[in-house]
Amino acid sequence: MKKAAMAAACCAGALVVLLGGYWCFAPFWQPEYRPVSPDAFSTGEIFQLELNSADADQLQTLPGLGPAKARAILEYREEFTRFYVVEQLILVEGITQQDLALWQDYLYIDDSVQGGD
Repeated sequence: MKKAAMAAACCAGALVVLLGGYWCFAPFWQPEYRPVSPDAFSTGEIFQLELNSADADQLQTLPGLGPAKARAILEYREEFTRFYVVEQLILVEGITQQDLALWQDYLYIDDSVQGGD
């Protein structure tokens, strides 16, 4: 008899904990509740540079891009007027595939920008 009462009490306690946790910590029964996704925004939405108008100081805010690479990008842009796609950076001397992959989310091309400043 004691065993059955103890088992029933344990089951009831576990049920209270489970349901209590559900109602307190995951209030899905509330219609206005919307969980926040950790992927709500990308790095590109936070920080992006327009490749055809960025100056040397702005370019150097990109990870791993120092003065020499910034200068090379500006010289390429000056020589060829503008970039048409971000991937065109691979044609700049000193820029590697790894650099391009690292910067891909930080750069964009605005077709209304005709050339560098």
